[in-house]
Amino acid sequence: MCPIDTFVEDVKNTIPEQRVHTEEMLVKAFSVDGSPFEPIAKAVVDVTTTDELQALLRAARSHKVSLTFRGAGTGVSGQTIAEDVTVRLIGDQWKRIEILDNGDRVRAGCCAVGGDINEALKPYRRLLTSDPSSVNSAFIGGMASTNAAGLSCTIDKNIYHMMTDLHFTLADGATVDTADPSNVAAFRKSHAHMLDELAALRQRILDSEEMDAKVRRKFSIRNTAGYSLNAFTDYDDPVEILKHLIIGSEGTLAFIHDITLRTGVLKPLRATALVGFTSLENAIQGVLRLEEGCDMYAVEFLNCVSLGALMQLPEFPDSLQGLGDTGCALLLETRGEDEKKLQANVDSVLEALSKVDVAIPPEFVTDHDVCENLWNIRRALFPILAGTRNPDEFAYSEDYCVPIKNLPEACNAFVDITTKHGFPGTGVHGHALHGNIHFSIPLKLNDPESLRRLSDLLDEVGDKVLSLGGALKAEHGTGRAVAPFVRLEWGDDLYKVMQDLKKTIDPEGLLNPNVILNDDPRCHLTNLKYAGPVDPTIDTCVDCGFCEYVCPSREVGLSSRQRIYVLRAIAGLRRSGEDEKADKWQALFDAKGRDLCATDGLCSTRCPLALDIAGYMRTLRHEAASPSHHSIADKIGKHFKLVQNSASTMLHVASAAHRLMGHTLATKTAPLGRKLSGMTLPDLREVHLKGGAKLPAPNPDKRPNTVVYFPSCAVRTMGYADDGQHKDEPLVDVALRLLERAGFQVIIPDKTNGLCCGKAFETKGLFEEADAKSAELNEVLLRETDNGRIPVLCDTSPCLLRMRKTLDKRLELLEPVEFVLKHLADKLHFTRKNRAVAIHATCSMREMGLVEKFREVAEKCVTKVVIPEKIFCCGFSGDKGFTHPELNAAALRTLASQIRDCAEGYSTSRTCEIGLTLHGRKPYRNILYLVDECTEAK
Repeated sequence: MCPIDTFVEDVKNTIPEQRVHTEEMLVKAFSVDGSPFEPIAKAVVDVTTTDELQALLRAARSHKVSLTFRGAGTGVSGQTIAEDVTVRLIGDQWKRIEILDNGDRVRAGCCAVGGDINEALKPYRRLLTSDPSSVNSAFIGGMASTNAAGLSCTIDKNIYHMMTDLHFTLADGATVDTADPSNVAAFRKSHAHMLDELAALRQRILDSEEMDAKVRRKFSIRNTAGYSLNAFTDYDDPVEILKHLIIGSEGTLAFIHDITLRTGVLKPLRATALVGFTSLENAIQGVLRLEEGCDMYAVEFLNCVSLGALMQLPEFPDSLQGLGDTGCALLLETRGEDEKKLQANVDSVLEALSKVDVAIPPEFVTDHDVCENLWNIRRALFPILAGTRNPDEFAYSEDYCVPIKNLPEACNAFVDITTKHGFPGTGVHGHALHGNIHFSIPLKLNDPESLRRLSDLLDEVGDKVLSLGGALKAEHGTGRAVAPFVRLEWGDDLYKVMQDLKKTIDPEGLLNPNVILNDDPRCHLTNLKYAGPVDPTIDTCVDCGFCEYVCPSREVGLSSRQRIYVLRAIAGLRRSGEDEKADKWQALFDAKGRDLCATDGLCSTRCPLALDIAGYMRTLRHEAASPSHHSIADKIGKHFKLVQNSASTMLHVASAAHRLMGHTLATKTAPLGRKLSGMTLPDLREVHLKGGAKLPAPNPDKRPNTVVYFPSCAVRTMGYADDGQHKDEPLVDVALRLLERAGFQVIIPDKTNGLCCGKAFETKGLFEEADAKSAELNEVLLRETDNGRIPVLCDTSPCLLRMRKTLDKRLELLEPVEFVLKHLADKLHFTRKNRAVAIHATCSMREMGLVEKFREVAEKCVTKVVIPEKIFCCGFSGDKGFTHPELNAAALRTLASQIRDCAEGYSTSRTCEIGLTLHGRKPYRNILYLVDECTEAK
């Protein structure tokens, strides 16, 4: 057996087999990151505890197998693709956030997302000073491992400088928490030799005037190329040196458990301006003036090519359209604690820019939404540049840093060099106050000639940057992309210091080998992903991984990004003639990717290109549907009333049976139920589920207002059983009573029991059948509403969203929260109950922007409203809670602990409420129940 095989067998003695992955497709998918590099790991191990981590390290040392600790995978330089084993940190233990010193410091676990840390700090008016564009997706462990900077992060505020303590484990298993003096004292004794060697490396640098000066000079600007050698010049205590060397080491020196950071002040007021210049030189003169004495949050520069791309946007300011071929712009923002300070900042900016040649005088805006509109223009740059490339091209990006005064020469040189090597029209942009330059080029990863041109381009750009006193990597980390250039950046002597450093800390090379230090001069051009067409819907994906934050299947199947990676890889296998392997991968993808997708669409809200991955998964289901599937679906659609009534009756029978069986026996019958129906039903008493009720007849008395009420088929089929707090009153009865209380004459459409919006068919990819039901419903609603004159209430948000997308635009279609605020709030008297309730905004509500409105309705009814954190989709996804219950369980694994103090929960989707009740261990009902309870007629 090879070392990896014996390693895997050894690890399985400690870590459950289901968390040790060796299937090639899954290993590659779980190891993919935002870089152009193909994952090469042989296994993936999911670790949930520190004991498992230690066992993994022991096995790695015993079998000489390397480990790569993975974060969110948002890096673009190839830091985490792994060689032997990818280690994923699973579970909430790694995500803890502890606020210290009233927010002045924060201690966060390695897998805490930067944006979540900022949310936790917001009540203290503090924030992380490191603010990379990926902050709302990246893990703090990954941010520390690359010393991520970002938009406004100055050198003195980067993670290296803001860190106060670090909790880490070395390759030999030694664990150090620098916040624990006794732990540090013990480490000094046990690892005295290692610390002495670090002290000797420090002395080697200090003894060389040239090396000492180079380190200090290079870290006076942004620089993440190679190790953080400034630790040797900044500190004399070997423990402090080691602690700071780990920052920016990309997991090659230690595993980070958690990090403690000083925080910055969150200034609530902002002023933003987009300023045009006729030349880059004039713009940089403005930057230099701003740097001298202005309190700036951000200064972003856009060269003529970048600006030209953004001018295509309809929201681009007309005033900047006529800047000419050499025109460029600065996006400025300053922030203040109060109006007086903000105005003083704006005045100082205007004063500074009055001394340079500004094409159009700056006009600052202070309204938050208007400021965001300006930033949205800037944020659109990457989607524009990346979204226009061909399907066989990758959005290859690099970032460099030069002293600010050299920015014009560097930017102009970049455009000339990229054009010279066959990449014309390159947009150059970046963080001007930091001399940080970014560019992105469309690159044919699988074309040798394109790679040759890229190689020549990078060599020439590297020489130019170094000639201008710059750094070959500013903030994206070294990775495999820049490893061949580290010796060029630092010279032989300091490169040797880095090599000796790695041998001192990790003598066997077990931690993330060949990242930062790599002897292969072409490692940045080899082992690249397949870039080729799959489908226009997803071809422009850039593998950034931003979507994974909201993906409910990320821990039980494939995430959105991983789905696209696998589909591309399968296309690559077929192109190379490996059809047998491609078929095997396709079968596994269908199970783990296509079928496990919740198709909630939330991933598109996080995607910088707004790709509709959920829609594409539905398309794949459509293509996979057999003629028999369509035939059955067609029969169901045509006999929908019969099917609905049959399903309702079956639930009544099953609910009664479960009541007689008791919980233990009811759950034991689940396998039999799955065998017979393909579904896994929980104890129906536990989720308070029974069959639906007959539709009541509305009160015939005339009222001043009229509404058409369309109860969804889910509500008509699945009723609410008595849960001990609420009697088993059907939702339709409650809604009818509430509407009539508010003075509405209610119309329930004729033959409602045969109607459906088509959502259940659409989710399964049965588009024709879905559209047939939509057309049928559309005809009925137009008739009942007098062609849209009367508003329509649908009690289920997901159905309502599909209705909005597919039905006649004349119809006023409202889900419960919207209807309450628009048509009931002024007609009813609300009495707030003194209790806490949880609310779950469905995926469709999030897409419609109704989360805060949902909170508003709930707060009219009760004194405390809880929206559980980081639960975006419940994972029930129509009937997937029955067919793939593991998806629902994974999505809601933290729900119960977050709502333990709530009396009950509310939502606007009957199927979602089943899963929420099961995993929240509290009854969930439609929000209309609460509104009914807390209101009376005015």
